Amino acid sequence: MHRRSKTSNVNRNAKDAFSFTSKEQAFLYSIARDLLNGRDYGDLLASLLDATIQALGADRGCIVVYEGGKFRTTAERNFRSEGLLDIEEKISRTIAWTAVEEGQILVIGDAQKSERFRTRSSVRRLGLRSVLCAPMIARDEAFALIYLENRDISNCFGERQQQILGEICSLAGPRLHAAVDTAQATKRARELENLTGETDGIISSDPAMAKLLQSVAQVAATDLPVLIQGETGTGKELFARAVYRRSRRTNGPFVIVNCAAIPATLIESELFGHVRGAYTDAKQDRIGLIASANRGTLFLDEIGEMPFELQSRFLRVLQSGDFTRVGSVRQETVDVRVVAASNRDLETEKDAGRFRSDLYYRLSPVTLRVPPLRERPHDVAILANHFLKAYAARYGRVAPILSEECAAVLSSCVFPGNVRELEGEMARLSAVSAPGEMIPVTALSPRMLGRQRKEPQTNAFIRPMSLAEMENKLILSVLEHTNGNRTRAAEVLGISREGLRAKLLKLRIGDTKNAVGAE
Repeated sequence: MHRRSKTSNVNRNAKDAFSFTSKEQAFLYSIARDLLNGRDYGDLLASLLDATIQALGADRGCIVVYEGGKFRTTAERNFRSEGLLDIEEKISRTIAWTAVEEGQILVIGDAQKSERFRTRSSVRRLGLRSVLCAPMIARDEAFALIYLENRDISNCFGERQQQILGEICSLAGPRLHAAVDTAQATKRARELENLTGETDGIISSDPAMAKLLQSVAQVAATDLPVLIQGETGTGKELFARAVYRRSRRTNGPFVIVNCAAIPATLIESELFGHVRGAYTDAKQDRIGLIASANRGTLFLDEIGEMPFELQSRFLRVLQSGDFTRVGSVRQETVDVRVVAASNRDLETEKDAGRFRSDLYYRLSPVTLRVPPLRERPHDVAILANHFLKAYAARYGRVAPILSEECAAVLSSCVFPGNVRELEGEMARLSAVSAPGEMIPVTALSPRMLGRQRKEPQTNAFIRPMSLAEMENKLILSVLEHTNGNRTRAAEVLGISREGLRAKLLKLRIGDTKNAVGAE
């Protein structure tokens, strides 16, 4: 960052030289009012840029943040570009750097005739004419820029526009600087979290989970889409966050979209954004969740709930990063990594025609399957004790202790709600149990006591049969258990999907498609 104490003097001298008209005062008041409300950071930037372009009569403009010696575009308007990434190549870095270094507003009537800038390569390459570039200052730091252009030389910027823009920057600087500080603090917290442990909040002693975490570490460094499948409550969001935290995108946002929680009539606008007038209540432009995830990770939870007709539009984002806002014809482009999760088997949904096959194939090359809690009973006691301590600390008391009998009963439960259900039970026990006391099995809820799995009858008579017939019955039993999902059945049997297919053909089960699921 560049400290320039003289900047405030420049702005103050400009204020002394001009008095604002009533129209200009009303405009500046509207800017101040916008800055004081609790609007989303991205929406605030977009609104500020739109208002500034309109008030100063600019053709186009952008807001860039200066960090780590580089410029990063956070909002843009009217650039004929492929997207936010390309804007940084379509502004004059020479002019931007000069504004940051000097900490002063630069007003250039005609860059082609400017003694200072006409020979600069960026000015010649871009064919720049009138440019207005102002640093935003907070604590004597130039941390961001408002960059405006006019292509029509008959409408070049002058001292009046310079004065108004200076006032806008004075008003907006502290508010936007606070948002940048918050983002940097969040980044430092993530770095500290990564230094203190690599489990990403995933607690397990199960070999399958350890293998899954290893897969997370391997794929996180890439930009490939990731599909996380698992039952409700298994912790799919934790794995999505683990992919994000171990990726190269931790400087960018992690944006969560719960496709099941957003009404079908609103999800398109929420995802892609909209322009003013796109529909009755669209009174201003809105940045969608896809655009807000630029340079970061977009987590689509319960993607199986995404409306079928919307899936083709989202497929284009996955393929090229291109999208258009609702009501707009202007194409935009984002750089975003997609992590999706579903408690449904998307291959089955695809086969049933409820999920687009092209979207499924784009998402599924990297698929992480989170095992349910009933398949890793040794994790139950570990997780239970973790939750007891966490909730006791929240209540400011000593954690109660699970008795051996209680832990044994919990380990034998099937947990249809998985880790989330176990957490809820431990939260209740932590609240109702005496601090530091042993929790008896009678303290478990009746619902939990009814969750115990039924033990198989070990002395049941098995009639004599051939190995082929026994293998036949075993395969059919596993396929029934997996609802006909051959990929999952192959995993349970410990063989490849092609190996399972060969056995089905050999045992002549292939023609019972309804019983074992389609290919």
